[in-house]
Amino acid sequence: MTTAASRAAHRDAPRRRRPDSSSPTPTPAPTPTPSPSRWAFSFRVQLALLVAMAFAIPAQLYLAIPVADRVRVAYGVDAASAAWTGAAFSLAYALGFLVFGPLSDRVGRRPVLAGGALATAVTTALTAAAPGLGWFLAGRALQGFAAATFAPVALAYVTERAPAARRPVALSLLTTGLLGAGIAGQVYGQLVTEYADWRAAFWPTAPLYAAAAVAFWRLLAPGAPGAPGGAPPAPGGSVRAVAATALTLLRTPGPAAVFAAALPVFGGFVAFYAVLERELRLTYGYDAGGLLLAQAAGAVGLLAGPLVNRRFGAAGPRALALAGYLISASGLLLALVAGIAAVPEAVIGAGVVFVAGTGLIVPGTVGLLHQLAPHARGTAGAVNTFALFAGASAGQLAAAHLGLRPMLAVLVAATLLAALTVATGTRTRTRTRTATPAGRNRNRSRT
Repeated sequence: MTTAASRAAHRDAPRRRRPDSSSPTPTPAPTPTPSPSRWAFSFRVQLALLVAMAFAIPAQLYLAIPVADRVRVAYGVDAASAAWTGAAFSLAYALGFLVFGPLSDRVGRRPVLAGGALATAVTTALTAAAPGLGWFLAGRALQGFAAATFAPVALAYVTERAPAARRPVALSLLTTGLLGAGIAGQVYGQLVTEYADWRAAFWPTAPLYAAAAVAFWRLLAPGAPGAPGGAPPAPGGSVRAVAATALTLLRTPGPAAVFAAALPVFGGFVAFYAVLERELRLTYGYDAGGLLLAQAAGAVGLLAGPLVNRRFGAAGPRALALAGYLISASGLLLALVAGIAAVPEAVIGAGVVFVAGTGLIVPGTVGLLHQLAPHARGTAGAVNTFALFAGASAGQLAAAHLGLRPMLAVLVAATLLAALTVATGTRTRTRTRTATPAGRNRNRSRT
């Protein structure tokens, strides 16, 4: 009986292993992902955090404008030496972009943003404690290098994570923060130098940056774009491959034109307010309150960027960038005429037009590089941001040697030349990039 039972079991075994064709095959449960509305809300929170830090972190560059004179007095140096208060920061800042933009392609955006904010907190505290000018400038350079983790990586994060339809507005808001840092840094520095020891322009912000590091780590999405569940980032190329990509972009007419045209953007912004602040104080006798109002007036122009992007973003990034250059040049030309006529209030008002145009240039050029270099966005963004802040460093140094009217004349010419460079250098390649897929689809449909 035992043998018969075992034979019966043996005969039945294959039938028990066959799946029942009448019942559906079980499938593994799908990995839960956030609903679109929940993920959209989450991105709005992330964008708000990034915009807030766009005001706070790059402000360390611009507060050097009102603080430089106090540094000159404190260390007994001339104005040209004191100008390195901003230039030391901005040079290291620009070089850092070439490191941290590609690095974020390899390790992810969140680690670079969080680690960079923590490093900025430490170096800011060390800068405030510097015992002499040499140590102070070294601290400023380290501070700038650490702060360079923010701008290119934040721009890349928003470009990758923002919904396509809202990407221009999101980039414009982030750009508004980066430009608003110029106003916020100057206003904060002016308040500190007027009512407190100038070192207070540095050390109180260190805890803010440390808190930002925690917020970045907890709130930003980990992993690769489009994988909110936390998939690991796709590894980037080697350092040699990144350098080769950057050199290729510099030799490619379209991206190279955008990079060249980026030099006078933030350079003009820094130089304009540096010479304006000195002119208002020394020539027209503006006190601290008047200087604060002059610097804060530029904030009105920052409102134009998001509004124009929301209304006319469909015109395309190239049109947006060109409009920004022409509006900036118009504002600078008005300021030059007002400076020749010795009407300081008109110079301040023209600055609002200039800032409004600048607020359109950066999201326009970022979107343009998105089209021109779709397979090297991280490297292209890093090189472009390097050009922006290398120009800011040059603008700080040039403002120490030129007066208001000569500086404005130079900036008008540089801005118009940049507009011409973008107009002639990107026209054909933009058409090719945007028209080729459609043409290919039409050709395929015909065949």
